[in-house]
Amino acid sequence: MSRELLELAERIEAASGPSYVLDCDIWDAIYPGERDERFAKLTAKGEPYHGRLGPADKDGYIKPLRAFTASIDSALSLVPEGISWRLDFARAQHGQHAIGSAFVIIDGQRYHGDAATPALALCAASLRAQAARSPE
Repeated sequence: MSRELLELAERIEAASGPSYVLDCDIWDAIYPGERDERFAKLTAKGEPYHGRLGPADKDGYIKPLRAFTASIDSALSLVPEGISWRLDFARAQHGQHAIGSAFVIIDGQRYHGDAATPALALCAASLRAQAARSPE
């Protein structure tokens, strides 16, 4: 799982702004199978969407519960409770794009994220911290 989280952190840093697709990918990485279970309940026999929706419809009907990449408050939910974090935001020399920087510190180890927005930076840093804490 840690490799998946690190790859997701890199994709988040490459994003130019909030992304519904990344929000879904973050939710699926942090809560594996949860959206699949919700979709299965929605499309179960006897439910209103039984036979009307297929697997390709999951992302449109089962949205992540948080917009991690759009909201600092939602991104903060990725930081493990009781863990230190820091968020900086400044205009950088990378064209006209603003760059956000975030740090999550666990047991003295600093995990960093740089992205187009503070929420994206905090998501990337938090996922790197979680990857370091999770078994391979």
